[in-house]
Amino acid sequence: MAREIKKILFATDLSDNCRHAFSYAASLSSRYCAGIVLLHVMEELPDSVDATIRGFIGEEKWELLHKEHEHNARMALIGKKNNQTMLHDAMADFTKEARTADFDYTVDKILVKDGRHVVDNIIETSVLESCDIIIIGSHKGFFSSGTSLGQVAKGVLKQSKIPVMVIPPVE
Repeated sequence: MAREIKKILFATDLSDNCRHAFSYAASLSSRYCAGIVLLHVMEELPDSVDATIRGFIGEEKWELLHKEHEHNARMALIGKKNNQTMLHDAMADFTKEARTADFDYTVDKILVKDGRHVVDNIIETSVLESCDIIIIGSHKGFFSSGTSLGQVAKGVLKQSKIPVMVIPPVE
């Protein structure tokens, strides 16, 4: 027997590839009266790269840049306008597409997390938020080796105890 869908985790890297995927989350939310948890994990740099950048630009400037990125991601996810960031543009585009399709969806929570292990953050969030399904966008090379989004989607598929919907990009 199929489980009822009450809460959807939509994991996004705020790229164009996730735009199309959000319409599926919105559609499921509308159809099942389910809430959506939006998750963006800000991938941490490896320690060696982090230390190099900190040494080059200084600790204070690095912390300021990190906080600014976190703020911009959070603002993009809650729909605040910030035309100078790609984060807002990407989120505005795929939420706009879902809204024009007349989906009556509900965003319950917006989470922006730090983490070196994006897959672990997604799985952990799905458990903590009691989600019934995870929706994630993929790219054309999903089944080939390569970019981080493909690796994230593959990792979530391998580790998740709940259904995962991987949405390919629109041509």
